[in-house]
Amino acid sequence: MKVKVCSWKTCGSNFSNYIIRRVEWDVKRLELKKIELEEAKCMGMCKKWPNVKFDDEVMNYAEPAKVSERMIKGPKKPKKKYNKK
Repeated sequence: MKVKVCSWKTCGSNFSNYIIRRVEWDVKRLELKKIELEEAKCMGMCKKWPNVKFDDEVMNYAEPAKVSERMIKGPKKPKKKYNKK
């Protein structure tokens, strides 16, 4: 799973640096080998800071504990589509 944490002006001044350190710590502590952490430039959602992207899913108003929880759960499974007859 690729985890991108916005570290640009607004997010960077509002806990994104702490989120980055926490993700690094969780990866090391829990031996999450399939996590790839990346600092990102602006994601264009500055009013919803801080922003974290997990593969193709964006978490706005990210809280460190929720980021850790989402990362530990792994990728979301696609919802099944049922055909109505």
